Amino acid sequence: MDPADSRSFRHKLIKILTKTSHISAPFITTFLLIHLSAPVMANVGGSSLSSQVMLLGREYYQTALGEPYLVLGPLAVHALSGIVRRALIIYPKLKKSLSSPAEKTGHSISPLSNFFRRLPAALPSSTLQLTAYSVLLLLPIHFGIHRLAPTESSPPVLSLGPSELDYSFVQYGLQNWPIRTWTMYTVLVGATILHAVEGARVLVGSSTPTPSSLESQSAEKPWNDPKTPMSPRLRRKVLAAALALPVLSGLYFLYTEPLYIFTGMAKRLAGVYRSSWIYCSH
Repeated sequence: MDPADSRSFRHKLIKILTKTSHISAPFITTFLLIHLSAPVMANVGGSSLSSQVMLLGREYYQTALGEPYLVLGPLAVHALSGIVRRALIIYPKLKKSLSSPAEKTGHSISPLSNFFRRLPAALPSSTLQLTAYSVLLLLPIHFGIHRLAPTESSPPVLSLGPSELDYSFVQYGLQNWPIRTWTMYTVLVGATILHAVEGARVLVGSSTPTPSSLESQSAEKPWNDPKTPMSPRLRRKVLAAALALPVLSGLYFLYTEPLYIFTGMAKRLAGVYRSSWIYCSH
């Protein structure tokens, strides 16, 4: 394929992936608003109200239609389109560094050395990118613990039903493994909300990107770029913190609330947590 045609095809594909990522975002946002409303309710009604709101929310995101098509599908599309798009943007730069030696202080350096010299520039550097990869690392762990492990039919879990898997499960994790559980929830909630806020900025400011501006619009400038004004970034971070605060304070109320469960149920909940490598050790 001619290099010009290859670049044109790449730009068109990047544009398609950008739109695909943007289209999937509202579905994920809707899920987040429903899913995170439950811990927020703990601020006023404790675990009882949180569990009631969660059970209502499951009517949207844990049905035969809702879970695959309104939650998991959009999440997979959003993540994969973002990863492939990012790869298409940085691939030509890394390929060029391998194919053509660079000049440094009058002496040529090997393509491999040039590649490793340019590699840091291809790593995630913006808030949008860093939060995206943080969520990608933690979300499978969270999903495995809260959605997949409770369905295990063997002892000690014995297939926890929806009515059994309420916010006492979250309380149990917070109270028995506070450091691990608080760290996971705080990073996951913070990164998710900050990514949503940063992503909203991109959605508003990139209605019809052109091929020539796609690479510059791939993400915001790195956080340490002196040319980037501080005030807009600071306002977005303050907004994200304000949105995350009621979620985390709700988890704090759950953490301090006495947990009343039978010994048999406690063993089943412990079995769910210990099925994850994060909780398998004391």
